[in-house]
Amino acid sequence: MKRSYDFSKGERGKFYSGDKAYDVVIHVDHAEAGATFEVFTGKDAKYHFRLSNPGAVLFTSEEGFATQEDCLAAISQIKQESLLAPTVFA
Repeated sequence: MKRSYDFSKGERGKFYSGDKAYDVVIHVDHAEAGATFEVFTGKDAKYHFRLSNPGAVLFTSEEGFATQEDCLAAISQIKQESLLAPTVFA
């Protein structure tokens, strides 16, 4: 292992080895995670989700999804995008 590595030309969220690109998946012990995504059917008969922890609802989707698969895809996208999202002040 090298003592240091130069990541100045790296791309955020991309990992390479030669000519191969890898998607890195991070696994978390869900028993320790605390927060969970809950999928439910709203009054509009569409699928919605909420992110909650044992003490509070942290986020609820406004948009309803026609299928459960679309709802799960939205949750997956949030998980992937938020991992590397910076915090900014508006």
